Amino acid sequence: MGNKTIKLSDKSGYRDVALDQLPRNVRAAVTDLSSKNPVADIIVDQSGMLYRIHLSAPANMYVDVLAVA
Repeated sequence: MGNKTIKLSDKSGYRDVALDQLPRNVRAAVTDLSSKNPVADIIVDQSGMLYRIHLSAPANMYVDVLAVA
């Protein structure tokens, strides 16, 4: 994945996170999407067990992932 910036948004605001801090299936989705799409930043919005992955321009896409144990 290289050196991409991953920002996690939860109830306390935005913060930079390492890829290995995300749940396994969210991590897999981020890795897969960022390897296929050239992006500057990756923003992950967390709402409970739902994670919305936003890839910035030029990909400009959103993907919802449900984190499971």
